Amino acid sequence: MRKIFWLLAGFTLCMSCSSDGSADEVEPLEVITDLIYFEYTSDTGNNSSRLEYQFKFTNPNNFQVIGGAQITINTDGLETTTIGTNSSPCYMIDANSECIYTFEAESSHDLGFANSVEFVSAYYNIVDY
Repeated sequence: MRKIFWLLAGFTLCMSCSSDGSADEVEPLEVITDLIYFEYTSDTGNNSSRLEYQFKFTNPNNFQVIGGAQITINTDGLETTTIGTNSSPCYMIDANSECIYTFEAESSHDLGFANSVEFVSAYYNIVDY
């Protein structure tokens, strides 16, 4: 009877301990960003301008990351940042893999055009893993 009491007490003690897994959590390494190209053409010859760029995001982690690109450009002295969403390219990047983010847009000069567009920075913001 005594053995059963100690077995039940030990089992109850072990089952009542909670583990939130915080000791197992690992902070993700930053996703590596490489600029492949960035090109702005102010006059394409068709009464329009074109902006094209491409980045390679590399996930060095042993697990998938979820997030989005934050790309900052300077247009005639005004800096703007585009932030990726869950429908953007590279929203999820598998473990130890790469994702190519490509942007291409052509705009009519009917609404005006920028004289210069320059690349400032690109960053992959991890929101979950």
